[in-house]
Amino acid sequence: MKLIVSNKKVSHNYEIIQKYISGIILYGYEVKSVKSGSISLSESFITLREEELFILHMYIAPIAEIKNMERYNSLRERKLLLNKNEINEIGKYLKQSGYTIVPLSVFLKNGLIKLNIAVVKGLKQYDKREKEKKRSHEMDIERSQNIKYKL
Repeated sequence: MKLIVSNKKVSHNYEIIQKYISGIILYGYEVKSVKSGSISLSESFITLREEELFILHMYIAPIAEIKNMERYNSLRERKLLLNKNEINEIGKYLKQSGYTIVPLSVFLKNGLIKLNIAVVKGLKQYDKREKEKKRSHEMDIERSQNIKYKL
């Protein structure tokens, strides 16, 4: 498994409830661009329409070999490939208030491009501060333990 790109803001802004691995439908030139790392997940999100999942605003940079460059849409919506049970499970979460689906990362697995997605719940500002305090406190404890062992 080779990580191509990850969405680093997700763990800061959301609480991850459930993770899924999905396939994604891409054109051939998009595959070449993704494998070269010319992709961004920062503004992208996932929506459910008619029992199908689509990723919106995932930027894939065009490559130089595209003949119809004026027709290429780098932000087009792309269909995600999950089995029906997983889509129904995600749909149950989305019917509840406060849940959304976001992409976590894009990676290669056995030569295929996969998308790691998650059902998440947004964190309030005070939750983010509390999480940061806890992380800082744990790092301080770890540093103090390392100093004791070095003496």
